[in-house]
Amino acid sequence: MNKSPNPGFKAILPWLRKHQKQMTSHAVFAAVLLVLLAYVFMVWRIGQLATANPGPDQLSSSSSGQTPTVDKSAIDQIQKLEQSNTNVHALFDNARNNPFQE
Repeated sequence: MNKSPNPGFKAILPWLRKHQKQMTSHAVFAAVLLVLLAYVFMVWRIGQLATANPGPDQLSSSSSGQTPTVDKSAIDQIQKLEQSNTNVHALFDNARNNPFQE
C-alpha cells in the first residue's frame, strides 16, 4: 500500500517535462514580472500609508498634555560653560541670532 500523497502530481509531471523548454525560456520574464509586481505593490502601499489618518488610540497617546521639562542643573552647567569660555559664548550668540544656520 504505497500510495502517493498527491496522485495529481504524477499526471502533471509528463506535461511539465514536455513543456520544460518553453517554460524555461519564459522564466526570466516571469521573474521580472514578479519583481515589478512587488515594486508596484510597495509603491501603492507607501502611498496609502502616507495619506492615512491616525486612529483614535494614536491621537490620545500623542496628545497626553505633558510638556517636556529641562533639568535645572543642566541649564546651570551650560550657563557656567558659556560664561567661562569665550569661544562657546560666541557659538551660543551665533546660534541665538541665526538658529537655522549650519
